[in-house]
Amino acid sequence: MDRPPKPELIRLGLVIQKTRKKAKITQVQLAKALSVVPSTVSAWECGTRRLSEQSARDIDRELGSSGVVHRAWKAANDATGVPEWYEEVEQLERKISELREYQNQMIPGLIQTEAYAHAANRDTSPGASEAELEEMVKSRMRRQAILETDPPLIYMVLEANAVTRVIGSRKILSDQLGEVLSLMEKRVVRLQVVPPNPGCHPGGAGPFRVYSFPDKPMVASAEYQQGEILMDDSGKVQACLSIFSSVQAEAWSPGQTADFIRKVKEELDEYTA
Repeated sequence: MDRPPKPELIRLGLVIQKTRKKAKITQVQLAKALSVVPSTVSAWECGTRRLSEQSARDIDRELGSSGVVHRAWKAANDATGVPEWYEEVEQLERKISELREYQNQMIPGLIQTEAYAHAANRDTSPGASEAELEEMVKSRMRRQAILETDPPLIYMVLEANAVTRVIGSRKILSDQLGEVLSLMEKRVVRLQVVPPNPGCHPGGAGPFRVYSFPDKPMVASAEYQQGEILMDDSGKVQACLSIFSSVQAEAWSPGQTADFIRKVKEELDEYTA
């Protein structure tokens, strides 16, 4: 069952709609100017999809609205300490039938332990308060509900660096790798690791995900420093699928991957013994 739009998003959407109509620009025209599909503009105005701060600024620029939309965006996002893209990712994951994820920096958020998630968020959000970090971790832990009962098909490809990088402490990483191995053994996740220094590196552009649904077109998302960009353009989604296939072809098999992860965990445990 879909969750209703949050009040702050509905208010922001009404501002966007009112400002657009005042400028006498259609949703189609605005979408074209912003290089998004019209359904994205419609979702923004209905309050069913969050938009980034840069998108709010871009809307103001295209509508000549002197910061009206950006001010409404700030008002909507001041209501929570959780980055705006976190909730949208959570909503997408609740509806998926398949997920494909490539990560070159760390263990993916969907399978992180609480301690690892806290350490990872602390490293990537140095200006966040302890309360804000706790909210981010809680949000990440909520996402893992989809792993418990009838989980979707989940395919993950990681660079070796994501497995060996110590985040938080060696103990935290060891516990995290133990959780990864458990999920692999239970067949909750099909995870593969790309060997160190591969000859081919199609994933150099950075982490991304592709979400498949039983009754909707696929959506892709790409990570950047301050969050995540969602893409529903079919060409961009297909490009992400092609890259995923390429990195998957370069990766070890799940069995070889499990052996590699066990070896890394054993070395960590010996160091901390």
